[in-house]
Amino acid sequence: MAKAKASSPQSAPSVSPIGKITYLIEDTAPPYVAGVKVGDVKEIELTEVQARSELLAGHISPKPVPSSAVQNND
Repeated sequence: MAKAKASSPQSAPSVSPIGKITYLIEDTAPPYVAGVKVGDVKEIELTEVQARSELLAGHISPKPVPSSAVQNND
């Protein structure tokens, strides 16, 4: 069985030390995202399980990793 390729560092989401990923809240998102009232907040930290349905609905998107944080593995 072939091994799956590891994702490139550029596409890796920013993960906090407690296992949550930072997501950007889209303009079309409702007032509550994953049960949290977001108001004017533009970012939210969620676990992958918490984020799953919100990602599918298009309410959030993964926060891009800054290019300065990407390591060159050449």
